Amino acid sequence: MGAEDPERRCLVNRESGPSGALLRLVLSPEGEVFPDYRARLGGRGAWVTPNRAAIEELEKKPGLCSRAWSTQARTAGLLLKVQEANQRAVEEALAIASRSGVLTGGKDAVRDALVSGLAECLVLANDTSPRLCDDLRSRAGALPVFTVHLSVDELGQRIGKGARSALVVRRSAASRALLRELRWQAALR
Repeated sequence: MGAEDPERRCLVNRESGPSGALLRLVLSPEGEVFPDYRARLGGRGAWVTPNRAAIEELEKKPGLCSRAWSTQARTAGLLLKVQEANQRAVEEALAIASRSGVLTGGKDAVRDALVSGLAECLVLANDTSPRLCDDLRSRAGALPVFTVHLSVDELGQRIGKGARSALVVRRSAASRALLRELRWQAALR
């Protein structure tokens, strides 16, 4: 752990981890808990493991937040707020990865990329045909496969192309942020 990524503790499970692996929460002046998805807002924050179970636990037991803020906090709707923030982050990371040239799209290009050994993960649109999904999943082998909450048309739009059912993310420094957001999205659903 360096000074750039200090260790934080999850409000729910009390496990410690680097701040980049946890989600920061902030309290509004009205007492409502909001995700500080980029961990850039000022003021006192609290940290939670970015998965559905932990955030649902906070929604059920808002008293857990009193450890961090010493006041009553309203956590209703927190999971939805986090999911929406994550969706925006996934879409931004897809656009950045596309501009960085680490995405491969198109049926034949995706199949070739999966066997090339350079793929880091496979991304599928949520309305990709079951037959194509099965084919690509079998070709992906042990690679992580993520189904994003975007249609074929929306996935293509996010990367500045036509409709895309599937994308391969190639290994590179530019793909790290996208992979993190995809993992968080899977954990939050």
